[in-house]
Amino acid sequence: MKTLSYFVLIALLFSCQETSEKSKPLSVKKTKTIEVQANSQADFAVEGMVCQMGCGGSIRKELKMTGAVERVEVNFIEEQKEQIVHIQFDSTLISTQKISSILNSINDRQFKAKVISKKAI
Repeated sequence: MKTLSYFVLIALLFSCQETSEKSKPLSVKKTKTIEVQANSQADFAVEGMVCQMGCGGSIRKELKMTGAVERVEVNFIEEQKEQIVHIQFDSTLISTQKISSILNSINDRQFKAKVISKKAI
């Protein structure tokens, strides 16, 4: 019985140490925000989206990382095969072809995107 009590005590000591290691706060890496002055906007028809939050978030994140996209709006309607993604960008830094290429490469090529309109703003 004493052996079992010692074993339980030792097990509790080690589990408490593991818990305290796990409960340390994670460090947050700050990134620099890049100001983009959009001079163009384009609408893309995007196939393969299954939700606004996850898919839209992936699209927004990838395009913002280019440093050339100011705004991304996703108009998600569940019943539609193609969703409309409205993008405002600096055409001196990125082209609609490059944006299409990025959209088509996201999530292991989950999406198929094509430009449906483009204009200067």
